[in-house]
Amino acid sequence: MAGTHSGGDLIAAIYDAVIDPSRWDEVVKCIVEATKSFSGNLVLQEADAGSLTALYNVDPFFADAYAQTYHKNDPLATPAWSVAPGEVRGCSYTQTEWFKASAYYDEFVRPQGWVDLVVTGLARTPNAFSLLALTRSPNAVWVEPAEWNLLETLAPHLRRAAAIHCLLARTRATANSLAAAAGFAVFVLADNCRVLFANPKAEDLVRRQLGLRYERGQLAAATPALTARLNALVRAGSGRAAGELSGTLELSRGENCPPLLAHVIPLAACRAAAVFDIDRPAAAVFVVDPAAGLRAG
Repeated sequence: MAGTHSGGDLIAAIYDAVIDPSRWDEVVKCIVEATKSFSGNLVLQEADAGSLTALYNVDPFFADAYAQTYHKNDPLATPAWSVAPGEVRGCSYTQTEWFKASAYYDEFVRPQGWVDLVVTGLARTPNAFSLLALTRSPNAVWVEPAEWNLLETLAPHLRRAAAIHCLLARTRATANSLAAAAGFAVFVLADNCRVLFANPKAEDLVRRQLGLRYERGQLAAATPALTARLNALVRAGSGRAAGELSGTLELSRGENCPPLLAHVIPLAACRAAAVFDIDRPAAAVFVVDPAAGLRAG
């Protein structure tokens, strides 16, 4: 029943969801009910994308519309409404005339039937953030003190859960991707080619400038054309299923040396968990020396 969820039960549910991300929908539902809110969702905003996930009482049509269009006009993406991890904040802009006159309100907010918004920060980087958004109905615009206190009690646990999730997600992705990679140079990359992990053979390859190098924390190839190709493969792969081969690059090692082969393989992300993965792994790059393989045979 609405409002009957205890803080202790909700905190336990939050940490259960870290281990099993499919439980985030139920966590959001319980927080919505406990705070007498209208609906709730986890929001992820990146530099050029946005998404709503772990939904409760949100029509999937509007979740898709947010990802395709309305994230671009979300006031939460502006510096004035920057929400820090662990912060609980009421979004008073929802009561202003300029907001009610906007297309965002008229086309996205009003049709859903909510009139106010309370958010809790989960994670933030310079170019992205994630948060829990609770919408309020016309007859419950203001959050009662007991409900606000509950949100403030849950906020540090939500922030901590987001941080733990990121660590676990990277560990799982690395373990799954590298389980059969003995003897290979392996990189795990974000979708902008930022290096999240490199095994010792990969670090040695970069150190010796054998076809790959680091450039401001991102993996780059020996030439601009190859670097652009690597970036394109990683970006394309981030939208595919785990294990679906995205592409292969030949990495020159100089005259009279056969090229290394770099295989770019996408890493799948869980829908409910993706909101926490601001810097989530997008692809693994396995670098193979064909000549070494022939000699080993």
